[in-house]
Amino acid sequence: MGKTLYLVSLGCTKNLVDSEIMLGKLHEYHVADDPAEADVIIINTCGFIEAAKSESISEILEVHRQRKKDSLLVVSGCLSERYRKELAEQLPEVDIFTGVGDYARIDE
Repeated sequence: MGKTLYLVSLGCTKNLVDSEIMLGKLHEYHVADDPAEADVIIINTCGFIEAAKSESISEILEVHRQRKKDSLLVVSGCLSERYRKELAEQLPEVDIFTGVGDYARIDE
């Protein structure tokens, strides 16, 4: 089957477009319906209002709980862009934090 990818897009329609860009760059991956099946998990976060921040962090923790051993958990989006340092300190569950300017290189 090859490499598998699970992607969650939270927040605004801009995030949905950014998620589609990432999916296009990662076209060689099979998209999984379950994080427990994925080799790579991307959570495209929102961080503009408090409710969106809470939803993003809850989703990160829930997906981490479900993920398979040795999968890669990537957090992207505006929450990651705005609070990368704080999130890296508080969420050791996350393997990679990327910002909104990194989507064109997500396959790296």
